[in-house]
Amino acid sequence: MLKSKKKLIVKVISIILAIVLIAVGSFGGYLLYRFNCDKSNATYRYDTVYSAEQVKLSTDANGNFRILKINDTHFFDGVCEDDKHTLEDLRVILDKTPSDLIVVNGDLVDGFNLKSNYDKFGAIDLFANLIEEYDTPWTFAPGNNDFEIDGSNEDIIEFMMQYEHFIYGNSKDIDGSMQFVVDVYDNEKLVHSVAIMDSGARKPKAIGSYQPISENQANWLNDEVNARKVKTSVFFHMPTNAFQTAYDNGEAYVGLDMYNTYPYGEIKNDDVFDNVIKDNEYITLISCGHQHSNNMCSFYNERYYQLSSVSGYSAGRNDYIYPSCTLTTINTLDDNPQTMYSFEQIRA
Repeated sequence: MLKSKKKLIVKVISIILAIVLIAVGSFGGYLLYRFNCDKSNATYRYDTVYSAEQVKLSTDANGNFRILKINDTHFFDGVCEDDKHTLEDLRVILDKTPSDLIVVNGDLVDGFNLKSNYDKFGAIDLFANLIEEYDTPWTFAPGNNDFEIDGSNEDIIEFMMQYEHFIYGNSKDIDGSMQFVVDVYDNEKLVHSVAIMDSGARKPKAIGSYQPISENQANWLNDEVNARKVKTSVFFHMPTNAFQTAYDNGEAYVGLDMYNTYPYGEIKNDDVFDNVIKDNEYITLISCGHQHSNNMCSFYNERYYQLSSVSGYSAGRNDYIYPSCTLTTINTLDDNPQTMYSFEQIRA
């Protein structure tokens, strides 16, 4: 009798362990697939970014150049209620806000999301097709969430290459998936430049600590800016520690809401970039997103540090934050870094 009971217990335990192993194996296989697959069906090769032609754009008749920044939309599938609301608002904003360049400044799509109906590239396609309707050059500065699942930043960029007005570039000798400079001309004279950068993500994906901008990226920016010798606006996703210093000690721009929900400098060991570009007189704006319920614009050390709250309804945020985009207008004929910029939060 005792032997029979023992056999029964062993059998039950074996069955339970088998079920657990099958479940763990299946879930592990699912995770492995989700973290390593490319669902983009891209027809372009990422490595063509290294041979992309230099992008040259022009000011208007008054020497102004307008940049519309969209950040932290966190699209889930493009068709859920929050995503539809975001796309509807973006259409209203784009209809009433002409611009010369649109910068998608990171976290276009949701990050670590294991729901089976998450559709990263379906959402990107709906968004990109909306942007394409306006015949405006647009680009993408990768965010920390964009690459976390269902394809890398390189996969996203490959996918975006199919759209006529998408602009891009990179250098092989530096870190990051997207680094290039847009040159802005007025009457055939170079008057401004706009640098697009990849500010890193997490290592390992989704669960690790944030990676700071690397020294070779910062040196690349310095070299590009110093070669041009014109005022330069820099766009990347995650703010560096200098944003907290600028918030505490800088002169706040009048006309933009200032929200200080949590510290602006949250990435450890993120002083390399700030130290490398600290004294570069040509870098007159650094524009970021990432901190969903924070919003600021301060002039400090002869440049603006500007951070925008979310542009999408699927992004987590405090109740008082209404999704918006940021319009930056640059008077390229003004040599004063404090007066050459004007900023406006645009809401639907």
